[in-house]
Amino acid sequence: MAGMEQEDVRESIMNGLREEIAELIDDSVLAGGIGENDQLEQAGVDSFVMINLILRVEQRFGLTLSGGELRTEVVGTLGGLADSICAKRKTATA
Repeated sequence: MAGMEQEDVRESIMNGLREEIAELIDDSVLAGGIGENDQLEQAGVDSFVMINLILRVEQRFGLTLSGGELRTEVVGTLGGLADSICAKRKTATA
C-alpha cells in the first residue's frame, strides 16, 4: 500500500511540475505532453527556465536542491526531478 501512495505522490509532483513548466514556457500543450523520461530541454526548458523552475520547486515544497541534486543527469527529466523532490521530502520528514 505504501508503494502505491508513493507512486500517487510522485505522479502528483510530476503533474505540478508540468503546470509550473507550462507557465514558465507559456505553452500548456507542450508542457502537458512531457513524459516521465523526456529530456526537459527538448520541451523548451532552457537554463533560464530551469533556474526558475528550481526556485519554484524549492518554494512550493519548502526544500533546497543543491550540488549533485542539480546535475542534468538527475533533474534533466520530469521523472528525475520528481524523484529528487520525493527523496528530499522523505529525508526532511525522517
